[in-house]
Amino acid sequence: MSTAIKRVPKPNQEAHNAELQKIRDTIDGLIKKRNELSGKFNRGANDKLNTERNELRESLEKIRVEQGKIKKGRQEAVSKIKELQALRRKKNDELRNARQKLPVSNVNDIDKQISQLEKDIEAGVSVNEEKQLLKEISKLKQAKNTLDKVKKSVDEFNVDDKIKELDAKIKKYNEDRVPLEKKYTEIKAKLDALEENRKEQSDNFKKNKEERDEIQKQIEANIQKRRDLVAAFKAQREEYRNYVKADRERREEERKKKIQEERDERLAKRFEAELELAEIPAYTEEINSCNTLIGILNGQLESKSDNATEQTQKTNANLESSIPEGAILLNSKNDREEEVFFSGKGKKNKKQHKKAKDTENAPIKFDLGVMEAFWKLKVDVPSSTEEMKQAIKTLEEKRDYFQKNSAEQTKKNKEEAQRKIEEHRKKIEAGEEVDVDDNEEYNE
Repeated sequence: MSTAIKRVPKPNQEAHNAELQKIRDTIDGLIKKRNELSGKFNRGANDKLNTERNELRESLEKIRVEQGKIKKGRQEAVSKIKELQALRRKKNDELRNARQKLPVSNVNDIDKQISQLEKDIEAGVSVNEEKQLLKEISKLKQAKNTLDKVKKSVDEFNVDDKIKELDAKIKKYNEDRVPLEKKYTEIKAKLDALEENRKEQSDNFKKNKEERDEIQKQIEANIQKRRDLVAAFKAQREEYRNYVKADRERREEERKKKIQEERDERLAKRFEAELELAEIPAYTEEINSCNTLIGILNGQLESKSDNATEQTQKTNANLESSIPEGAILLNSKNDREEEVFFSGKGKKNKKQHKKAKDTENAPIKFDLGVMEAFWKLKVDVPSSTEEMKQAIKTLEEKRDYFQKNSAEQTKKNKEEAQRKIEEHRKKIEAGEEVDVDDNEEYNE
């Protein structure tokens, strides 16, 4: 039984749209009022004032850039002079220190000593003295090289001219800085005047802004109200959709349940029909066909015999005793011979049979239905008296076989029916699909 679902009313779209329009009108009115307050100020004058102020600021910025360049160049020149002076002092100190370390103070004295030592060696001295003198000469030459290098370095390093050039640059920087400072002062005064004017305007603007801010708050409150209204309506609509969906699913569930019940009922009828069909003795149709064909052949033979009545009674007795329990006995050939196999040809076949009785040597003929019965039982259709006798014998053997195996085959049929029913039930329990219309005659 399906669970009852609480009914949800459908949201009113027209009422919702009217409420939204009311809020929109309120917002439009507030926006118009806010714009009127904003229009009280001369935006063109403000823009012109801002443009002029920006131009003055750009001019000040350019002057600052030029002053920065002058200041940077002057500082670099001063730093370079200090570096040159320090380097000059360092070179003089190196020359002075080099002279103090040597036994002589100038290159001429060193040359004189080297010349004297060489003359002493040429005058003749011992080996040890010569070695000693050569060492002294080597030291004097090294000292000479040192003095030459230091003196050359000092001579080459002429910083006085460079310092004069840098002093001239510093003087030029100082001259260029004066007009820039004057121009900067003038522009700054104009900018301060504009700022004072802007400050006076800002007081009125502040009051106006407070009013506009209050209106803006009202606008935002109405916007939020509109959002909340839209969200609430959306929630109601979603709830209604869920209700419709749940109701549809409930009805679908009831429909499926009804279909399942009908299906189960058809399956039950099908299983019952299969069991009833399995209860019918096996080979009943084959036995009936054999009896019918035997009766037809005996009738053919009887037409050629003087003892037709006696033979007919014997055949009927044999037929009654040969039918298994539960089988259906067919009428004799004389009553409804062709009615077993044909429809609408009884009179014609009776005429043919009567004519066959009258003409003993006439050829043996059978209707198509009789021939199909022979073929179904896999027995050759006889065309002579001997072949009819052999066919009767073959049919009797088949009938006996069917009667003998009827009970066992019936048992197998019952077991097979039970097996199929159990297999179908297992499939149903496992949720598998079972075709209930495999045998439509069971449902009729």
